[in-house]
Amino acid sequence: MKEVVKVKQMARSKILGTLLAACAVFIAPAASAQISSEGGPIYINSDRTESLERERKVLLIGNVDIQQGEARLRADKVTLVFAGKQGSTSSDSVGGSFGQIQSMTAEGQVFYVTPELKAKGDRGIYEAAIDTITMTGNVALMRGRDVAEGEVLKLEIKNRRTTLDGGEGRARMMIDPDAQSAPND
Repeated sequence: MKEVVKVKQMARSKILGTLLAACAVFIAPAASAQISSEGGPIYINSDRTESLERERKVLLIGNVDIQQGEARLRADKVTLVFAGKQGSTSSDSVGGSFGQIQSMTAEGQVFYVTPELKAKGDRGIYEAAIDTITMTGNVALMRGRDVAEGEVLKLEIKNRRTTLDGGEGRARMMIDPDAQSAPND
């Protein structure tokens, strides 16, 4: 009986250690991945986290909520892919061996929200190398009372550039000029 309890405790410790290692990567302030033009720490919540260390991936499954600065990404599932550290064989801290986030792929009811805009789609991919979020499938973009719909939305984070493609159809927009704020006197 004592052996069974010890085995269960060891298994829990190993799982907890792996999850802590994975989570430590996300809250480290040095992370270069950006879902916000402000940078800063990335906070992640999900129903389940799976760390695939050999593949340099972390799977976030169920009610995924990622926040950085004033930006927020929500989805049913997110896969994080890490670019390993160059020339390093050991880690400086717990979870440090993963390196920087190379990409994030969000699937199922994807929402990206900042103070300036709200976007939704079926799938979203963040690519750190080009600092861009691309959303596809039934995309809707809202800024104030203006609304645009299409199939592919590309958000260049630092450049603050947005492109909406209609896909096989056409991009559709509804602009409310009366909702625009008046210039300050």
